Amino acid sequence: MEKNLTISEGMVLQRTISQRKNDLCSIRNSNLNKRREFSYLGDGQPKERIETEPQYDPKVVDAKIVELETFLFKLDAAIKRANAKAVIGIEVDVDKLLEPIK
Repeated sequence: MEKNLTISEGMVLQRTISQRKNDLCSIRNSNLNKRREFSYLGDGQPKERIETEPQYDPKVVDAKIVELETFLFKLDAAIKRANAKAVIGIEVDVDKLLEPIK
């Protein structure tokens, strides 16, 4: 479901997506593994075998990270464009506010 966002909604979404992207980067970098331990007898001696396999396909995680980064880039650009057009309805004399103390 696509929806037009307000600037405020976009900024909240930006923080949420950024955190999600960081979480996915952690998953990708740590390459979380499922551990399976097997105990069996071989040659009359107990032996242990541990197999590890990635819990998530690194290519899928990386593709999702790229998708989120692309979205964040587009969202940031859209927010900046909208802010450049927005007028804040306040009258101010900048020169008077920034003049040195007499």
